[in-house]
Amino acid sequence: MAPAPVAPTAIPLPDVASRSEDLKRTLRGVTDQLPTQEQVDSAKTTLDERDEALQARQKAVDELLGGTPSTLELREEENYWRAKQKETGDLRNQLLAWANAAQAGVQQLQAEQPVWNATLQQNESTPDLGPTLEVIKKSVSELQRVTKHAQDELRVIVNLQIRGASQDQLAIDALDRLQKAREYVDSRIFERDSLPLWQVEQRRQVGENKELFQTATNQLMGIRAFAVQTGGAIVCLLIFLALCLVGAYHLSVRTRGKLPQNEEQVEALHIAHHWIALGVLPPLLFAYLLAPLAPLSLVGLVILASFVPILILLPPLIQPRFRLLLYCIAAVYTFNAFVAWISFSPTHKREMQFLANVAVFAIFAFLVRPKRIFLADDTGWMTWLRIFGIRVGVAVLGISLLANLFGYVKLSQFLGILCIYSTFIAISVLTGVKVFTRLLLEGADRPAAQRLALVRMHRDGIVRWVPRVLQWGGVVIWLFVTVNLLGLSDWISKGFNDVLGFRIAGGSAGVTLGGVLGFFAILLIGYGISSSVRFLLREELLSHFHLSRGLPELISSMLHYVLLLLVFFLAVNTGGVELNKFTVLTGALGVGVGFGLQNIVNNFVSGLILQFERPIHIGDVLDIDNTTGKVTRIGIRSSTIKTFQGAEVIIPNANFISGKVINWTLSESLRRVELPVGVAYGSDAKLVSKLLEQAATVHESVLTSPAPAVYFKEFADSSLNFELQFWVMQESNTVKVKSEVALAVMDLLDQAGIEIPYPQRDLRLRAVDPTAAALLASNGSESSSAGPAGDPTEPLIIESPKIRPVGKG
Repeated sequence: MAPAPVAPTAIPLPDVASRSEDLKRTLRGVTDQLPTQEQVDSAKTTLDERDEALQARQKAVDELLGGTPSTLELREEENYWRAKQKETGDLRNQLLAWANAAQAGVQQLQAEQPVWNATLQQNESTPDLGPTLEVIKKSVSELQRVTKHAQDELRVIVNLQIRGASQDQLAIDALDRLQKAREYVDSRIFERDSLPLWQVEQRRQVGENKELFQTATNQLMGIRAFAVQTGGAIVCLLIFLALCLVGAYHLSVRTRGKLPQNEEQVEALHIAHHWIALGVLPPLLFAYLLAPLAPLSLVGLVILASFVPILILLPPLIQPRFRLLLYCIAAVYTFNAFVAWISFSPTHKREMQFLANVAVFAIFAFLVRPKRIFLADDTGWMTWLRIFGIRVGVAVLGISLLANLFGYVKLSQFLGILCIYSTFIAISVLTGVKVFTRLLLEGADRPAAQRLALVRMHRDGIVRWVPRVLQWGGVVIWLFVTVNLLGLSDWISKGFNDVLGFRIAGGSAGVTLGGVLGFFAILLIGYGISSSVRFLLREELLSHFHLSRGLPELISSMLHYVLLLLVFFLAVNTGGVELNKFTVLTGALGVGVGFGLQNIVNNFVSGLILQFERPIHIGDVLDIDNTTGKVTRIGIRSSTIKTFQGAEVIIPNANFISGKVINWTLSESLRRVELPVGVAYGSDAKLVSKLLEQAATVHESVLTSPAPAVYFKEFADSSLNFELQFWVMQESNTVKVKSEVALAVMDLLDQAGIEIPYPQRDLRLRAVDPTAAALLASNGSESSSAGPAGDPTEPLIIESPKIRPVGKG
């Protein structure tokens, strides 16, 4: 037996005022959560319009599938229904949010109603409660009104949800039918679907298959659906277009009035002068990524408009023999676009396309004949590949003609569209590669570019690798669009996913080939991105702020290591390795640290100490372990010092922490140089000091503060010894500066007649063998100044480098 329901408790009279205010806030909140009448009416109108459009489009699908559609037509129809499915899904999500809000509001208000009804019944007959009773009645009335409004809104929204679900199901059914039809058509594209072209009377009596030729109305509907489906991407492309136009105009202004010095600069100035064409080119190349989703009619219009910047920019960048071919391709595509959009009968349209393609095939075959297109200096593989691609395109066009002639119209259209669109995309990519390569090569040596640390430090690498990246990026774009035009994207994706899904470690493990490749790919890409961020942050951004020395390196390095850690965990997750299984790895790592990794961990921790304590910086000049040089890198495990002899010494970080390090530039970049100088006895000491100071002062690398100083050191055996002390910046070549100052000292002393003496020694000989005395006297006879040369009894003084006899005493 179910328990009896509990009667609601009336609100105490002292609480009526506060509860009434709470109820007002609740009612206001519920009302605000409900959609307005304008929003509901807009949703109804949208569903009504969509119902009509979808019903008409469904009939078009029935007619299309009842005929012999092509793969490209089915793909375009699928894109339309996917766009409508997206629109319906967005509306259904909005309706669901409204329904949940209305349902929650109804439940909340229904919980309040019994309480206020009980309060009204209890106090209805109580005298002298006029104002209070009015508040209670008004609260009950408002509660009932808002509850009814929320219930009505809920019923309307639920009905709209049902209609939205029906439209969504209609789109799902249409996509399913189109997918099956596309699979069927792909397997029967080589079957004949029309009468041969020469059977004119029979074709006009029977009529061509209208499903082979789209009407302008269907083309416009497809374009509108594409705009809705990719609205966000289109807006981004428009913003990108505006930015490119601004940048191209700025480049045109900067290069205005400049005179070219060579042929390459002529090409670069031609590109910069046509700034509108240059600004349109980058968005055009990125727009091709949307080509698989776009209807062919829109792709055709974009291609037609894109020929304008291509014909402006590309001809000066290619050889003259290819220019006429380029102009012919533009003319042919313009004619095809005219035929595609003008309403001809299917019979006449097929005949016009055939005649036009015959003329095109004849012209192209003439233009690409060997005598005209090959030159004696064509030795590069890129030229041969380009010519081979042109000939393949002409061959495909010829096959398309034969297919149309013998009644294989779908195959003919497929090959024709593939040839024309793929050729144009290749031309666009070639234009982009040549234009941006030329601008890059000319701009890398400009003074404005040299102000960027990236260009200053990596100019050769940029000039070498960026053009290659542009070339391969263009090839990827061309392959991506061409594969989608061929309808092979699904097949390639399925095969690629099957290969990547191969399980390496057996069926029960989650490690796949794709996971392993993704692990290394993410590590490689992540390391490149992290290193680039560190370089740009350190060299381009933080260098413009007045930060303490070494702080930019610390900030950029710490961010680099944090990003590497995040990249590692992302790579591990992509590789299919569960992070909770790292406990075993952690234990093994602990054992390894205990036995064999002490030095590595020691150097790692020392690297962190060097980063945060900053006793050394990039560019410091150090003396460590009998090695003197400049610090070029501070890593997490080791650092690199480049000696003044050019050798690069890798030193573990622990040596900087535990060993003695002399840092010549820790607090300032000044270095004192000492130059000892000796002059002969009898020289003017004050004049010597003045000359030494003058030799240092006039040198451009010697600092004036602290000023050069000269000190008298000692009375030496052979000379009066002075020492010249002067200061230079650490960045200066101290050996070179010291040598130049020493040479200046020699010149000044020589001009003043001050001698720099040889080392001298006096030997007094008192007892010498007569024969030896004679020999010694004869050796010094040229410089004798007193006494007989051969007197053995007279003492001699031997003065290096000469020997002379002297008198006694």
